[in-house]
Amino acid sequence: MASSTHPQVDLVPGTEIMDADGRAKKALIPVPSNDPRDPLNWSKKWKLMVMASQWLFTWISVTGALSIAPMFPLLGQEFHLNNSQLAFLTGITVITLGVAGFVIVPLSNIFGRRAVSLTFAVLIMLTCIWQAMATSHRSLLVARALNGVVCATSETIPVQMIADVFFLYERGAWTGVYFTGYFLGAFLGPVMSGSIAAHHGWQSFFWLEAGLSAFAIVMIFFTFPETKYHRENTKSYIGATSPESNQSQAGIVEYSSGQNSAEKQDSQIANHQTGSETALPPLGRGRPSRAQFMPFRKPDPRWKMFVVRDTWTPVKVFFNPIILWAGLMLAGPADVVLFFNITESVIFAAPPYLFSPQHVGYTNFAFVIGALLGLATAGPFSDWVAARATRKNNGIREPEMRLPALWFFMFITILSAILGGIGYQRHWGWGHIVVWGYGFAGFSVTTVPTISITYAIDCYKPISGEIMVVATVFKNFIAFSYSYWIFDLAHTSKNGWITPAMAIFGCTVGPALFAFPLYYGLGKKIRTWTRNSDVHRMEQVI
Repeated sequence: MASSTHPQVDLVPGTEIMDADGRAKKALIPVPSNDPRDPLNWSKKWKLMVMASQWLFTWISVTGALSIAPMFPLLGQEFHLNNSQLAFLTGITVITLGVAGFVIVPLSNIFGRRAVSLTFAVLIMLTCIWQAMATSHRSLLVARALNGVVCATSETIPVQMIADVFFLYERGAWTGVYFTGYFLGAFLGPVMSGSIAAHHGWQSFFWLEAGLSAFAIVMIFFTFPETKYHRENTKSYIGATSPESNQSQAGIVEYSSGQNSAEKQDSQIANHQTGSETALPPLGRGRPSRAQFMPFRKPDPRWKMFVVRDTWTPVKVFFNPIILWAGLMLAGPADVVLFFNITESVIFAAPPYLFSPQHVGYTNFAFVIGALLGLATAGPFSDWVAARATRKNNGIREPEMRLPALWFFMFITILSAILGGIGYQRHWGWGHIVVWGYGFAGFSVTTVPTISITYAIDCYKPISGEIMVVATVFKNFIAFSYSYWIFDLAHTSKNGWITPAMAIFGCTVGPALFAFPLYYGLGKKIRTWTRNSDVHRMEQVI
């Protein structure tokens, strides 16, 4: 768009000027090198291959880590466990999933994504074998804790890989694809575990997971080359919407990386220069080299910097109100799902339902159907809401324009917690609980977090990985606490299951109310206050 069209626009990070056809001008950030081995230059085939590899690895990891709830009656009978002890078998895995991310992120930056994925895939297989062979509660509990540690790659490596392979403007969509694999693992896993345990014993499910993990090792070895690549960034290219269209243009707009964030964005409107003198990278025509398929690589000599940066940055951005809010918005719906997950066996295996582990597992199909409906609607609906607001704003798009799309999805989340809790306490027909509680929870967990996390990434694109680390820590720490108090609160309260459901309702809806001040001006004020933060330059240090 010509600079004269919006001469007074203050382009703080996140604000975009749309083209005449309704699309935002895209910046090729990170800046691709001229090396065909650079993952940013890989062909679509190779990019899809590494994405598919990590997607399936994530699904396998999450399936084993978060799918034991339908087996609670069998585990309780064998090891003489009460409901709180059974819930803790999930809680211990959830907490170690959250904490281990702080270690895995610097490890993958030092040794590479491929080496860490291969190593941890082997460890996942070993912990699955340990769980299958456990003969005591203590042994199973330790195995579950270690399984959470090694499965934490499912919450870190895929996000880093997306940052390695895709440009900033592509990451929102691929992060949504990653969420799909993660939650489908969490939802379909209990269906598998319940059916297998009912027919072949609970150990058989972990033997299956050991076999799937062995398959993951082979898959990663042959289909996941190293995606971490160090490049010297000196310029950024503005205006390309895809590698193909980029190469067909006579020139590319560029700006110097020596400018600060505000100057860079102002230059997109005012002082455009053509990039005819700059050699275009081989976008879409590269491929990984043989060296990138080596199992291990030399540690990055900048390892001290990575240790400090990767452990400090999530702590620093934790206090940013936008990122803090996005983390809570992921935690809320995800932990509504966990509430139903850890209580499903207690409710449906008891009178008046008397479900077998297999039939308890089948109730998780409601999560799957709800999640798929959410995935089909959240993106298009939020895009439509943002596009409509952009047209009214003369082609200027603000990240906050997505937020009104949350209202409908939060209403569904509210109904899920309320109807599920009341249905539990009053012994509604199982169909009502499964549809209105479980189905609505699955719908909300793929809609509310998608919009909220996308909003935070729109505001702070270079730290998409750190945003996910913060959000994951929130989700897992809150979920871990549930395993301690949900059953005690339900059994001691005169309102029974309604009380913990309302507590979770408050933890979910409370943060959602902060979306109103964010939308009505506070969001842009926060982005303005942090426009010169060094987080906007972190893409230059890979």
